[in-house]
Amino acid sequence: MVVSRRLLLVEDEPMVAALLQETLKAAGFEVLTAHSAVEAKSKAIEFDPDIAILDINLGGGPSGVDLSFLLHKTYPGIAIALLTKHPDLRTAGYTKEDVPAGCGFIRKDMVTNSQHIVEAIEKIVANTKHFHEDGDSSRPLGKLTTAQVGALRLVAQGYTNAEIAKRRKTSVRAVEQLLAAVFTTLHIEVNGPINPRVEAVRKFISAAGTPER
Repeated sequence: MVVSRRLLLVEDEPMVAALLQETLKAAGFEVLTAHSAVEAKSKAIEFDPDIAILDINLGGGPSGVDLSFLLHKTYPGIAIALLTKHPDLRTAGYTKEDVPAGCGFIRKDMVTNSQHIVEAIEKIVANTKHFHEDGDSSRPLGKLTTAQVGALRLVAQGYTNAEIAKRRKTSVRAVEQLLAAVFTTLHIEVNGPINPRVEAVRKFISAAGTPER
């Protein structure tokens, strides 16, 4: 007798959730879909998932990262992966220290067909720590340091250098130097016809969407 594996899918976009659910069911998973962390927490009690695939951004309320810790604590041994449009955790405002140990990372832009997502989940179940699509150095903004990504994210949120310095507990001069390094790494001219700050924000939004404040 083949025992189906119980997979909790948490995705706030209904169309994406429906497509993923259909794909995963066809691959033999028993799928329970939720559209928010609160809904997922409630539904998971009776479902008792073996696997959880979580979008990072779930609209208002707790994020997929918040939910990952709850599931990790409540269901020992559960395999967890974040499925997101972000090229890595940093553009979402997190680091690898902010998620449970062994949490996998699947980039939506890497999912070119249904088989990719199924294979990714199988690898995560086998050994989550070896599946991180956020480790590719060629990913968007991948050559920026964590500090540079953090500063650029704050710029994309609309903050001034003075406010960024306050939030990062540093000087305005240090922020200016950090952003200058961002422009250099992203090959943005500082004396050209295009405002380098605006161009850097355009690149961030293209890679990770508009960050919430």
